[in-house]
Amino acid sequence: MLYYHVDLERGIHRDVPPAFLLHYAVLTDRTALRNRMSLHIARFLLLAALGLAARFAFAAEGQHVAQPAWGVALSQADSFSKIEVAEPFEVELAAAEPLVMDPVDFDWGPDGRLWVAEMADYPHGLDGQGQPGGRIRVLTDRDGDGRYEHASLFADKLNTPTGVLAWRDGVLVTACPDVLYLADTTGDGIADHVEKLYSGFGVGNEQHRVNGLRWGLDNWVYLANGDSGGTVISHRTGKEVDIRGRDLRIRPDTGEIETQSGQTQFGRNRDNWGNWFGCNNPNPIFHYVLDESYLARNPHLVPPKVRRDIRIGDAVVYPIGPIISHCDPKYRPIGATPIFTSACGTIVYRDNLFGDQYTDVTFTSEPVYNIVHARKLIPRGVTFESVKLQDDEREFLRSADPWSRPTGLHVGPDGALYVADMVREVIEHPEWIADELEQTLDLRAGAELGRLYRIAPKDAPRRPFQRLDQLTATDLVDALDSPSGWQRDMVQRMLLWKAVESTEADAAILCSRLHGVLSSHSNPLARLHALATLSGIGQVSDEDLRLGMRDAHAGIRRHAIRILGEQVRQGDGTIENQWQTDIERLIDDADPMIRLQLAYSLGEFRNAWAFEMLASIATRVNDDPYLSAAVLSSVHKQNVQAITSAICRDGHCQSSMAGTMAAMAIKLNAPTAASHWLQSIASNIASNVDSMPDSQPDIPTWQSLDRFFQSLGGSDRELERQLDTNGTASLRRLHRLAYETTGSPDAPLANRLAGIKLLGRLKSERVADTELLTGFLSPQTPVELQQAAVATLAGMESADVPSILTASWDTHGPALRDQILGTLLSRTSWTSELLSKIEQGVISQNSLSGTQRSQLSQHRDTSIRERAAKVLQAVDSDRERVLQAYSRSLRVIDDGRADADRGRVVFTTKCTACHRLGGQGNAIAPDLAALTNRSPAAILTAIIDPSRAVEAKYQQYQLLLRDGRTLVGMLTEETANSLTLASADGKTQSFLRNEIELLRGSPISMMPVGLEQEISVEQMADLLRYILDQPPTK
Repeated sequence: MLYYHVDLERGIHRDVPPAFLLHYAVLTDRTALRNRMSLHIARFLLLAALGLAARFAFAAEGQHVAQPAWGVALSQADSFSKIEVAEPFEVELAAAEPLVMDPVDFDWGPDGRLWVAEMADYPHGLDGQGQPGGRIRVLTDRDGDGRYEHASLFADKLNTPTGVLAWRDGVLVTACPDVLYLADTTGDGIADHVEKLYSGFGVGNEQHRVNGLRWGLDNWVYLANGDSGGTVISHRTGKEVDIRGRDLRIRPDTGEIETQSGQTQFGRNRDNWGNWFGCNNPNPIFHYVLDESYLARNPHLVPPKVRRDIRIGDAVVYPIGPIISHCDPKYRPIGATPIFTSACGTIVYRDNLFGDQYTDVTFTSEPVYNIVHARKLIPRGVTFESVKLQDDEREFLRSADPWSRPTGLHVGPDGALYVADMVREVIEHPEWIADELEQTLDLRAGAELGRLYRIAPKDAPRRPFQRLDQLTATDLVDALDSPSGWQRDMVQRMLLWKAVESTEADAAILCSRLHGVLSSHSNPLARLHALATLSGIGQVSDEDLRLGMRDAHAGIRRHAIRILGEQVRQGDGTIENQWQTDIERLIDDADPMIRLQLAYSLGEFRNAWAFEMLASIATRVNDDPYLSAAVLSSVHKQNVQAITSAICRDGHCQSSMAGTMAAMAIKLNAPTAASHWLQSIASNIASNVDSMPDSQPDIPTWQSLDRFFQSLGGSDRELERQLDTNGTASLRRLHRLAYETTGSPDAPLANRLAGIKLLGRLKSERVADTELLTGFLSPQTPVELQQAAVATLAGMESADVPSILTASWDTHGPALRDQILGTLLSRTSWTSELLSKIEQGVISQNSLSGTQRSQLSQHRDTSIRERAAKVLQAVDSDRERVLQAYSRSLRVIDDGRADADRGRVVFTTKCTACHRLGGQGNAIAPDLAALTNRSPAAILTAIIDPSRAVEAKYQQYQLLLRDGRTLVGMLTEETANSLTLASADGKTQSFLRNEIELLRGSPISMMPVGLEQEISVEQMADLLRYILDQPPTK
């Protein structure tokens, strides 16, 4: 069978017979096609026509695209004429084949030559078997007219190069599994020096490999993970780093390497002030809020999600040409609403040529839909929001040539936006193309083509290129005064290289010139780069730092504080006291980024005044999770007591921050701070009770105590032994009050729910606590209190818990039963008891959800797996057979008998634990609204056979904690000290790495197998109808 991809709303996707074209031309003029239902009917008829006419010769489409038959690329001129760009801009062709082919990234050298990475071996190598064929080509504009007319091949036979950065006398190149340094040492223009600097990057799908190479203000080179991970080794130092779940940064000259917060698929970039952003295929922009180099200092810190989705609005994009989709229609069906599916290369515009409207604007390529998309960054505290820039159904740039495939984006030295166009008929990776269709395609069609476009305001004078390679060091300092982010970055790198080679006298002159820029230049970006350069060459003085900390621009103040913190970290402690006045002046700074950086940098100081200032920031975080994390990253054994005492002294003893800080004291082996905090809490409560005998402790007090115990995690086992006498007495007094409040039917329910979380924490009181909690498991107790009791019992390691939870099984409602089952599955010994209850008939196997069945059948304990296989109804392992049986649900949809309202009920009862749709559920598994552009057959396959084509990010992990608990879920984020696991019940939990005994991955999807045991064919049809009727993702 052949596949013919058609989209009546946007044109024909593949070669179409002439007879069909006539039919198409008539139908497209009919008003009825604008009606959605009529469109579906017409689509059915047209697909039937395609099947009948498949034997005819292929011909061109006459409606949307000029002459050439499909399978033949448009000429350069015809393709160029199909480009539309927003006003008031125009597009120029800066380079084209044969000078450049398959471009995916590029960078200018200081001499003005353009280095281009060409992924000529996409996909699967030149021979389809992995033969490397990537190239680095050098383009030259000899007459200065803005168009490159000369090219030379610098290097070839590289393995899918994805990134390039001009570096010293050559270039850095990401060519998985390596980062290479290529140089020409003989002057013949060909790379004869090929050095592997770093190796070990994961070799997966070519669209998911390491890339980037972007210069940071901190004098590191940043790379995007690519989503394939790897254990990377530096050949210069021998250091190995596991980059799973994170990006990284390197110092190529020294071989240094460090992981970085967040994970980017293609294109990690920053703004002028050091804020980093990235993307992946379905999302054009993330903000990486927190810096891992600070978070890593405190091994007991579990930060909030560091990669923040800042996109506001939907994911719809607006192409203008026919959509040539070679993607298997079960993943992207014909006529689907175009949404982000290949977002890549996100950059921030860093120049002034485009005008004020384009300040803080980001650009993102979307090659499947032939688009460059623009968004505006809006500051929100220490992070941002991102909104679409163009109004209505417009994009910044789009082409009606379906072979146009924008990839890499850069702002050039002249302020224009440059776009690499790979020019390919097939951009989808073969992994996502139906096998039968793939056999009919030339997957490399267009491999000899490639374009580079220059976009600039109409009639704007062209900014002449300044040859940086011909400047002296002092002249380079003057060149920092430039609107061009590219030029400032390049100059900063060159000054670092020149400083290493300079005499002492020349270095002194260089530092003096940089100091002059920092102290008096009118351009804040020039001042910023002067400060960053002084730091990079190790010559930033106290005077320089004070100038920076007093600068009128908050961005410079922020980086001065950062650099000061780095100096203090590397120093011997003798310089710390002299900075007290300077930092005190900044404590009340209105800029949130200043507070964030102060919270980071104060952790490097070992002085009492610094501890007080950090406490002052801690009391003003106002529940901002990012500022809280920055404060906690700075906590250590020497300052935790002073900070905790200062927080209480300032009247914030009952805050969540105070509870977290007290728990941190226990973990840091500084229990005196926790004892003092508990005494303060107990004293406050006692004084309130003395003045108002019938009063109840306020909920914030209980919440602060709850945060204390939550933050302790497994460290609460020896809590009574660690605290001093007064601390232990205070803790027992608080426990007694919580016990009495929880057990009092007259106490407000909110107070009882808050107090119950404190039970079961003290070994000496666990028998009494267990009895109280057991008494709550009855129908006469409010269900909220029953659920809270189960949650508290779940945190106890008692062997009696399974019998307590199942004693009144028949009286429990569905929600409580599900919670109990989840609890019993959390510990191996309890799971064994659960199976015994099923064997005894106390619990019916029908009570288990598909997810819970999967946990049992895939349990790490062999004996449990074997018992589960005997006890549970076997799931048909032949998923294809089940899929065929449930294909009847597709006919129910086609016949119009499926009902979305009934489907919503199915979704609510079976899917909301992990999926979110229509405003309900948990967004843990894939966003189902993003799947509404998939076919019913594709969604059915994902439900019945979820592991058939599962993405790595949705694979299942088993986590064994040191306290004996076992959890199963998806890894949603990793930092240096923690990881976050999303379980199938919709809960997301973060764990410190030092709490983990074992982490084991599996190629199995988190989506449970066997849902057909819970959903009938008719219910499946209703569910699919409900999913398909939802609007595109927001």
